[in-house]
Parts: sequence; C-alpha cells; structure tokens
Amino acid sequence: MYQYVLFDLDGTLTDPKEGITKSVQYALSGFGTEEPDLDKLEPFIGPPLRDSFREFYGIDGADTEKAVALFRERFETKGILENEIYPGMAQMLRELSGRGILLAIASSKPQEFVHIVLRNFGIEDCFCVIVGSEKDGTRDTKTEVMEEALAKLRKRAGRAFAPEKVLMVGDRKFDIEGARHFGVDSAAVTYGYAPDGELEACGPDYMAGSVEELWEIITQEKHYMRYAGKTPFSKPFEILLPLLLYWAVELIVFNGLYFLLAKANIVTQETSLRIQVYLNAVAAVATWPMLFSFYKKSHMADTSHVVTRHKKQKWKREWVLVCAYAVSLSVGLNMLISFMRLVNYSDGYGKVASVQYSVDLLAGLLIYGLLMPFTEEVLFRGVMYNRIRMYFPVSAAMVLSGLIFGCYHGNIVQIVYATLMGCAMALLYEYYGLLAAPVLFHCSANSIVYLLTKSSAFANAGGGLFCGLVLFALALGLTCFYVRCYQSKRNRLKK
Repeated sequence: MYQYVLFDLDGTLTDPKEGITKSVQYALSGFGTEEPDLDKLEPFIGPPLRDSFREFYGIDGADTEKAVALFRERFETKGILENEIYPGMAQMLRELSGRGILLAIASSKPQEFVHIVLRNFGIEDCFCVIVGSEKDGTRDTKTEVMEEALAKLRKRAGRAFAPEKVLMVGDRKFDIEGARHFGVDSAAVTYGYAPDGELEACGPDYMAGSVEELWEIITQEKHYMRYAGKTPFSKPFEILLPLLLYWAVELIVFNGLYFLLAKANIVTQETSLRIQVYLNAVAAVATWPMLFSFYKKSHMADTSHVVTRHKKQKWKREWVLVCAYAVSLSVGLNMLISFMRLVNYSDGYGKVASVQYSVDLLAGLLIYGLLMPFTEEVLFRGVMYNRIRMYFPVSAAMVLSGLIFGCYHGNIVQIVYATLMGCAMALLYEYYGLLAAPVLFHCSANSIVYLLTKSSAFANAGGGLFCGLVLFALALGLTCFYVRCYQSKRNRLKK
C-alpha cells in the first residue's frame, strides 16, 4: 500500500473541460482567432497555459501573458465552477484519508484556483498538502510543483518518509515524467485528456481506467475488500432489494389495472392475453422512477465506471459487433433449445410464450424488443450488477448476476437461456463501461428472436442443430474476444 499519494487535479480528480476550453476560446478570440470546436482545445487541460498557447497557437512573448490574462478574466469569474468531480472520487479520497494515507495535490493550476475547486466539491480537507502554480509564472512546470509538494510531504512525515511509498497520479505525460524525475512510482489515469498513445509512450508504472482501479493500485487491495466488514445479511439484502421492490410495483400496477378492466367487462376470453401484454408494458414503465433512482445511487457509487471519450469512441466503432454477438448467441441458443425440444418439458415457458406472442408483430417488437429489455437492463445491469460487483470479484459478479437474471424468468427454459445471456450482457457492461452496450445487446437479441419465433422459424427442428452449433460457436468466439480484451485492459494495473 502506498502511504503518500500526489494527485494532479484537472482530468484526474475533476473534469474541467467546459470551464477551461471556454476560457481558452475566450482568450483566443482576443487575438482574432475563433475556435468553435471545444474538443480541439482539450490539449490545454493539464499543461501550463503559457506552454499551450505557444505550442498550439504560436502565441509568444508579451502576447503569451496577454493570452493568459484573458483566459483568467473569464476563468476566475465563471469557468472555475464549470467543473465536475468524477463519480466515486470523493468517496475514495475520504476513505484513503481515513486510512491514514497522506494525500497531496500537485497541479499546474494556480494554487488559489485549486483551493476553490477542492472547496467547491467538499474534498479540500482530504489533502494535507496542496500545491499549485503561481500566477506570476513561478513554479509553473509540473516538476517544480511536484518538488514543492514532495518537500512538504517529507516535512510532514519526518523520518518515516520513504520515496518507495510515494505514488504520483495524473492524466498527462507531464505527471509521469515528473514522477520519473523524482524517482517515485506513477499511475496514469486513462479517463483524462491525454492524446491517444501519449500515456503508453511515457511508460507509467500503472494505468487505471476508473476510480475503482485507482483504489486497487493505491491500496494494493481488490475493490470488494472495502466492504469485507459488511454482514452476510446486509449484502444480499442490498443486492436483492431493488428486485423485490420492482416486483412489488409491477404486481400492484398490473393486478390493479387488470382488476379495473375486468370490472368494466373489458377483459374477455378473446382479449385476455393481449391485455396482459399491454399491462406488462404499463407496469414496466411504472417502475421507471424507482429504477432510475436506484440506478443513480448504484451507478454513482465507487463501482461506477468513468465514461470517457475513449470509451465512447470504442463504442461507436464496435456497436455492430455487439449486435452480431447478440444475434449469434440468442438465435444459436434458441435453435439448440428447439432442436432438443426443451420447451416440451416446461409448462411455464408455454404460458409465457402464449402471452408474449398474442399481439401483432409491431406491438410485440416495441414491447418485448425495446421497452422490456431497456427496463430489465436498468434493473439487472445498471442497478443489481453494480451492487453485486461492490461485494464480489468481477468474474463471480458476472456469473451471479446472470444466475439472478435467469431465475427471475421462473421456468427452466428461460433460466438456462437468460443465465447465459445475462453473463454475456454483464461482460459487455464491464468491458465498455456503458449501459448502452447491454441495452443494445438485449434489444437486438429479443427483437430477432421475437421476429423469428413469430414467423415460426424455430418450429421446424430440421437443420436446427447445425445452424445452432455454428451460431453458438460464433458467439463463443466473440465471448473469448471480449474476455481477452478485458483481461488485457485489467493487466494495465500490474506494474
């Protein structure tokens, strides 16, 4: 475990993009340069301002000081509060400080601004040392800032200070180079604002893609060990509570509306199944306020992922792959289930199917291809998986969440099918760090299966074995691909 941790501020603890880029935009306009694309100004986040104005816009000499003054003119009055702390960061800092780890800030931002930002997010008291640059241009480089921060840490720790127990955490090469200059370890966070390839090129000791991974690096403990003190009862209660409340709301809404419609003689033998479908949809929507409240609390906890432009870019490139994964696994499994005639051994599945396929194709696709998968993903991945993951290793959390998702469906056919699908969706959520990934997977799988079942494609078992095995083999290959990519990502934590 590291005993002394220096943190960069911008791009490491907080996301200052809006405030910094708009202030740079304002400064450039003073030189007749209009830059409407804020993304192009991201390189200004982290390095000293003077260096950035010189490097990216050729503003030199006296004009450099003018550009910095214009930047601060807007930043000091407005931009400094256009800032967000990364999810889970405040909790992690308080827990580290509570363990007796000495935390320090080593930022290129002017020191008085650093204090304002930390105070705004209520985390100033987590740090025993806070060092930034000076407005007059002194102590402007990261090396100078780190030198001052390390000197203050050494003074505070006294003879107990040991360089091998020091870790510098930052999102740019300047942080890593500064750590190497002073002979201390470094951890680069990939959710910050480094250009592609910059962090890998400078060779940090560790790389972290989330707050949770930072915890593991600093403490040398697995994230779920933070909750080892939880009682055996409290863990399953916190995990299953959202599901129990979801069931309760769903049952109350469904049965209440069904009773009213029956009293009004709207429910008949001919309309009963179709009405059940629509009432299922209404009941699912009725759970949304509760689910989104749970999602916000679970997602914003320390297990949440920091969603970055890198993850979003990867997602934009690979959404088709997610669809292919969903189709191959869902259709392959259904063909194998059909070939083995497992549905003949499950009365429960027959009853569920008779309800789901009682409506026309368009209504079925909207309800069971979009609405229900979205609702279930918010519940099972967005809420329950995040909670499970707090208390268990990732691999165990994937399997456990898959089993809960399978058992939720209540009949042997869907338990087998949904368990495998649930594990796959947890893997995608873990890999991409975006709820959109399992939502797209679930919607794609449900839509294609609903469409094929409605058209009786699974009714004829002939040829189902071969096609099912081919598609299932493709799904296994994609599973291996995602597992290997995820393991490679996790290996970045290792020194």
